[in-house]
Amino acid sequence: MKNLIFLAIFALVFSACSTKRQYFEPTNISGDAKISSLNASIKHSTRNGATLSNGTLITQNGLQSKALSANEYFLGSYEGQDVSSTIEGKLTIRQGSALVFEHEFDEAIVSASIEGNRLAALSAANKIYLLLIDTNEVILEYASGASYAQDARTAAPVFLNTIIVYPTLDGKVMIVQKDNGAIVRDAVVSSENFFNNIIYLDVEGDYLYAATGTRILSISPDRTTTIAEQIKDIKLHNGRIYALLKNGFIKVYDLNLREINKREFKFAIFSNIIARGDKLYIFEKTGYIIETDLNLGNERILKASEITDKSFASSNAFYYDNKMISIE
Repeated sequence: MKNLIFLAIFALVFSACSTKRQYFEPTNISGDAKISSLNASIKHSTRNGATLSNGTLITQNGLQSKALSANEYFLGSYEGQDVSSTIEGKLTIRQGSALVFEHEFDEAIVSASIEGNRLAALSAANKIYLLLIDTNEVILEYASGASYAQDARTAAPVFLNTIIVYPTLDGKVMIVQKDNGAIVRDAVVSSENFFNNIIYLDVEGDYLYAATGTRILSISPDRTTTIAEQIKDIKLHNGRIYALLKNGFIKVYDLNLREINKREFKFAIFSNIIARGDKLYIFEKTGYIIETDLNLGNERILKASEITDKSFASSNAFYYDNKMISIE
């Protein structure tokens, strides 16, 4: 009996080890991408910006000439002001080289947004904060549920007319009154145990969209809709939602999350997406750029190089490792 069990385990292990991993291998390649070198590698990236190992910032507008100190990482630019944090929790706001604001939190801040005199922030301990910049007054500090592991692509809070929508690390969005910091409601996007942070948060008209790695939520005055997918990245563009999925599919949804199109790129491992005008530029981890129209047709594939570490997509360029590819 023991011999039979041993043979069964051996067969299973041998089968698993001998399975060849399959990769995206397009046959119709139009040419090589134009790759430029950066003067340092990306050491930290978020949805709204990246930091090179020499402290240089990359914003949605591209590579900047200014730099952070060695222990800081960039969170994003809002209203012409740059927000950064340290692992220890020191958050800094600068306008150009001028210091605007500093605050010592108990833990690192993983995402933040600014509107006027208000700073909205989310910490690595899954606490949401609202502060007044001119007085450094904390008018909201609230701890959400436990979070055991996070995806690096944490969304930033979104300011609307009278409210602020916060992402959390445990799969919820929190709706907060802008004037007094009162929590109005929360909404659960998904309830996974691990890697359940909100990776996408945006607004289009009366629609609010939030997503984790496993579910997309849409909230409008008329309805709340969710769909389950294994999500790598999302882009909202021209009234459509483009979802890059972990199984090599790209799906297109309307604003009510009704699927209107899909396309498979077999074995593709998607990294990032840029939408410009009537084109999509999808970056594949093993070293390809897939260019399509907004209906996922008329593809044109360029050969790049493998993405080995961190990456960031601005509005007009893709940055990865110590390289950059501009989108014309």
